[in-house]
Amino acid sequence: MWSEVRSKLSEALQANVQDASLDNKEDELTNDRKNYPLSMLAIHGGPRLRLLLITFQLLEMEVGNISGSSELVDGIRWLQVSTTLINGLIEPAFVKWIEEEQALENGQINENLMKMIRSKTKEDDRIFNRFNRFGKSELYLDLLFFLRFGSARSDSYFDAKFLAEHGARILEDLIISLADVIASIYLELMSVDGDMSTEVVSSGLALCSLSTRELQKLRNEVAINWWLRQYFESVVSMYEDRFELYVLCRKKSEKPVDNQAERTNWWMLAFRKPSAPALLDYVNISPFSLPARRTKELRALIGWRYYFSLFLELSDIAMPFVRAAVSKVSAAVSYFWVSMIGRSLGLIFSGIRQSLGWR
Repeated sequence: MWSEVRSKLSEALQANVQDASLDNKEDELTNDRKNYPLSMLAIHGGPRLRLLLITFQLLEMEVGNISGSSELVDGIRWLQVSTTLINGLIEPAFVKWIEEEQALENGQINENLMKMIRSKTKEDDRIFNRFNRFGKSELYLDLLFFLRFGSARSDSYFDAKFLAEHGARILEDLIISLADVIASIYLELMSVDGDMSTEVVSSGLALCSLSTRELQKLRNEVAINWWLRQYFESVVSMYEDRFELYVLCRKKSEKPVDNQAERTNWWMLAFRKPSAPALLDYVNISPFSLPARRTKELRALIGWRYYFSLFLELSDIAMPFVRAAVSKVSAAVSYFWVSMIGRSLGLIFSGIRQSLGWR
């Protein structure tokens, strides 16, 4: 699993270095932001890939550093270990990412920016609770245990076969979710209503080219989408026995040819076969529905989400009757318009013809 995700990110980052045009697929990014708004989609392609790779590397290192054996780690202990690991991953990943981007851009570290980042990430250390609201906490717990010990937990929601088959996609979703939290914090700091001083923002990194209006629009869309997913879409996913994941999807892109070299060696074109265009691998973030039985999570619903689940069940029962009633009402309305009003118009037209003496 680790090697599969690592190869995707490494190849995509290498392709981005070789072809800068991969960083500017504006039409594709615009469609992505409309279909599934993520804070990370506001970040340029190169920095976004580096953020994903740094998050992946730190997660792999932290999981490998977990001590103990699978027999000694019970459910409560593993919950504490995993929660601490995920919550503690945001700050070092954020700091390392910003340091690398600053080194690539101007070769120096902005201490004011780093200080603000550290204070901001310490304010909210409940990242794991966000995943719990989406119903993915147990999925991530089982995945991390499987990655560390190579087997399923004794009280696991999912067996080892399921994790071995779909573990790479779940790992990609976890990495994307963590990186998106980091991107959202960065955009919040750099936004017009952020805590960052104007001087720091003005001298900040060029990681996002969106205008202030577009950035605020994206942040609002992300907030609304997050609220809808928490209270509605996550419950629907449970009832339909699926997880909505974000995965890294490989795509091919042709490497642009060197036009100057082609013009210089034009005389060679008649004596050689046309070469096939070089293809570069790049990745984009795509939604993926993972089928999985989620009865246990449905039984644990409380509060508003529980009442919404009852509404879904009631709507499934009542919907056939509603459709039948609407169909009958539509038929009655159609009959009224065709028979009554049509007949009245016919009589009026006949009266006009008779008054004019038409036959």
